[in-house]
Amino acid sequence: MEEKDKVKNFFKIILKLLILIVMIAIFTGGIMLALSLFFYRQTYFNSDYKNANLVMLMGTTGQLFAAILFVRFILKKRLDYIFFKRDKLAKNIALGLFFGFLQISIYVLVDLGRGVLGYQGMNLGNLNLFFLAYFIAFFIQSTSEEVLVRGLLTRALFDKFGKKIAIILPSIFFGLLHLGNEGVTVLSTLNTILVGIFFAKLLFYTDNIMVTSGAHAGWNFSMAMIYGLNVSGFSGFDSLLNFKILSYNLYDKTYGPEGSIVVTFIEIISIFIIFYLEKRKGVKNG
Repeated sequence: MEEKDKVKNFFKIILKLLILIVMIAIFTGGIMLALSLFFYRQTYFNSDYKNANLVMLMGTTGQLFAAILFVRFILKKRLDYIFFKRDKLAKNIALGLFFGFLQISIYVLVDLGRGVLGYQGMNLGNLNLFFLAYFIAFFIQSTSEEVLVRGLLTRALFDKFGKKIAIILPSIFFGLLHLGNEGVTVLSTLNTILVGIFFAKLLFYTDNIMVTSGAHAGWNFSMAMIYGLNVSGFSGFDSLLNFKILSYNLYDKTYGPEGSIVVTFIEIISIFIIFYLEKRKGVKNG
């Protein structure tokens, strides 16, 4: 009887995963279709179209909707199951945004100091409605990834196997999700895994997924729209500040900062800072 229950539970899990995948495909596909019609008056778009990045980012609204509906109506759980907290919502999002902005700003300062980047000036003309639209789009995209990876997957593994597994496995999965991006390398994948570990540590330290969503959005938005650097292989952003790449030997031309050894050290230091804060707070890492 016990063996039959295990098999039954296994197939229940597979069925729920299939439902989630179908929901993501339907919602994301529908929103991408609507955005393509709105921007380009056609049912498809190419990645080199103007504002194609905006369309792709906004399309992840479908992932977010699917994940939320999955939690509420398939798992029949409240949203705090995926570490969502309404308390001090704006403050927690702002805190996360600051963390993400701080990390990528440290990267920029280091690369300016070692002669990799050269500052070329500011373009205030790019501070427009599209700038705001990209901020919203990056926040949606980051939140959708966080809810799926650091919310659903992390919670399921945490309940079953504990904190260590719930930190490591989703972080590896997060790194693997980026393997299809243009210009991906071994170092960029390692860095993405390290970023995932930092986000996971931040999640468990704050017990609030909106902090990690903010950090994720702050990282991506700062790279793209403030500093004009490639984001995980994506380029073509009209940024507030302009930089010239002075040394391609020390800069990943295609993938961007996330393919840099500087980011490796930034993430390792960030992870150790969380460890230190946990120790001071008396948090167990088991």
